[in-house]
Amino acid sequence: MAFITREQIKGYQRGVSVANESLGTIQAKAAAINASSADVSIFLSHSHKDKDLIQPAIAFLRSHGVSVYVDWMDEGMPDVVSGETAKKIKEKIRQQKKFLVMVTENSKDSRWVPWELGFADPVKGMDHIATFPIAEKSDFAQNEYMKIYPKIYFITDTWYVWKQDPSGIQKVTDWLRG
Repeated sequence: MAFITREQIKGYQRGVSVANESLGTIQAKAAAINASSADVSIFLSHSHKDKDLIQPAIAFLRSHGVSVYVDWMDEGMPDVVSGETAKKIKEKIRQQKKFLVMVTENSKDSRWVPWELGFADPVKGMDHIATFPIAEKSDFAQNEYMKIYPKIYFITDTWYVWKQDPSGIQKVTDWLRG
């Protein structure tokens, strides 16, 4: 199992093959998902220090046929962070089907990432939360509490959500539909 690296995820924005996935395969999967399922939406929790990874992460997620909500791209968010910001984020987490945490070295130091996850946990439940580890190289240390959540990994030509319980792993596309 391997984490995706910063350079690999940036390849999605450029339309480059990532972890041996061809662009044609990616596009075919996205078309099949879009044709066969309802609109699935994800709240993407992340550190604002990782803004350079947002567009590539959105491209990756859209290649799996989902829409992605990012707070700072929402024109309805207040210009200045306040209690109103927190209320709106809670509302948006409730509205999206899935909650995904982009886990990087920067997210460990974020004030908002653990807050958003702490809110999402009881609202979404473990079946609708996953982490998306993005590393500088191939691995990194993450906060202990992140280890209890399912993770997105690349295993032998396919993206999976790996759970640390008896249900094991499932394809990302299946997790998104569930």
